[in-house]
Amino acid sequence: MKRIHDKNNFIWLTLALIGMLLTGQFSVTATEFPTLQFLEYSSVALLVLSLLSLRASASWARTLLVILAALIAMVIIRGATQHELAEYVYLFLLLAFMVTAAWMVAGEVLLTGSVDLNKIIGAVALYLLLGLIWSILYVITLEISTGALKGIEPAAWYDNLSVTTYFSFVTLTTLGYGDISPATPLARVLVILEAICGMFYLAVIVASLAGSLREERKGDSSPSD
Repeated sequence: MKRIHDKNNFIWLTLALIGMLLTGQFSVTATEFPTLQFLEYSSVALLVLSLLSLRASASWARTLLVILAALIAMVIIRGATQHELAEYVYLFLLLAFMVTAAWMVAGEVLLTGSVDLNKIIGAVALYLLLGLIWSILYVITLEISTGALKGIEPAAWYDNLSVTTYFSFVTLTTLGYGDISPATPLARVLVILEAICGMFYLAVIVASLAGSLREERKGDSSPSD
């Protein structure tokens, strides 16, 4: 593997996130497949790659390491005990990792510094993180109320994760196909917030890129000493 550095780190992060999307879809389409185990081990592996890709300060790196270590511990505990509670702890830890990673990426790609290919790919990675964060929130909502989203059949959270991921990105991009719709107040609030986030994200990204390019042009046109 090519060494991960600050000129290609977001490329690896984006590939890891795309890998998470693909493994989630593959696990539910394969028949007689241990869906939960596959999701657990593949997500841990891809989160390790994500952690290596993030150029974090020492404090942020420690935070992500603690969350990742707790995730691995939950996978081991669930495998040994088959306790249902470990599945939900794993789910919340996964959400915590995504939120922390999104915060870190946003600090590096939004309204900061010069624009290059790596930062543009970082903006894509942040968009994917937002979609995955809301996907997990929808899964949690379904665990609270099985009828929260019309069009999604009651099932284990790991079986519904691929469907909520599809619904999350449809909502984030404001496509609104209509095959799945919110049916409870909490679900409606989440959908509204994600749609607003999707629209404002594009506006912020355009402003960020335009501002960075403007600053670069000013620097190039300023007379040298």
